[in-house]
Amino acid sequence: MRAKLVVPLGVSFAAALFAQAEGTAVARWAADHGPACTGPTPAGGCALNGAISVVAGAFFAVETLAAVLVGLVLFRNGKRLGAGVAIAALACALALEHVWLLT
Repeated sequence: MRAKLVVPLGVSFAAALFAQAEGTAVARWAADHGPACTGPTPAGGCALNGAISVVAGAFFAVETLAAVLVGLVLFRNGKRLGAGVAIAALACALALEHVWLLT
């Protein structure tokens, strides 16, 4: 039983680590380019951007971990449509979150 889950767990955790780093970087970049932080005297709220970007990255990582793990397990069990839906939903959610962060 454990041997069957090694590959899906490994792939899911690798995807989650990548999503954590990428989500933190995008959130930090978006926060630093906000109107309150780009003026000659940045607002006090800009000091929290680092902590908040790590939280946003963690959110990206958790949802990526869950969706990729579900997709891989469904794919392994022969439920290819369900796996495709899980991965497509993840892609849509991440795209929407990136658009929200960047606007």
